[in-house]
Amino acid sequence: MSTRKQHIAQVALHLFGEKGYENTSTQLIAKAAGVSEALIFKHFGSKDQLLEFVVKNGYKRIIEDNRGGLNEPDPLTFIHSVIELPYKLVKDEPFFWKLQYRLADSEMARQQHERFMRPVPALLRQAFGRLGYPDPEKEAKLLLILVEALWKIEANKTDENVREMLDFIKQKYQTQ
Repeated sequence: MSTRKQHIAQVALHLFGEKGYENTSTQLIAKAAGVSEALIFKHFGSKDQLLEFVVKNGYKRIIEDNRGGLNEPDPLTFIHSVIELPYKLVKDEPFFWKLQYRLADSEMARQQHERFMRPVPALLRQAFGRLGYPDPEKEAKLLLILVEALWKIEANKTDENVREMLDFIKQKYQTQ
């Protein structure tokens, strides 16, 4: 991929995250990236295709950066790493997660998020089962609801106590 294309995508990610997709024109992206608007269309075809590229590329980066995290053999360490996920991911990619929050109604963004999260519920059920929890299915669902809420809070910086809440949740999940 060309460096210019990467640069345009990075600028678009920041602007989409800060201003929202609807409030960010290709003209604004071009100006901020120091390129012509025509070059954006040459590389991406349309603003929608640029957004799709930004979202898919973001998940690709995140998966590569967190490779191996799902292979944690110790069930409690795995559960705690899932609890830490919102804080870590938002810290590493703040504009991406803010954009994901803004795209809550987008089918494309939702599909990418579901693909990203697909293996986690089964792995959590297995981890809770290995730790002796009586209902691993419900524990996994509850934890995923908490994680989902916390990444949204962290991405929008609506609560300064996310770190404290993550530690509190980790204390709740121990060996049974």
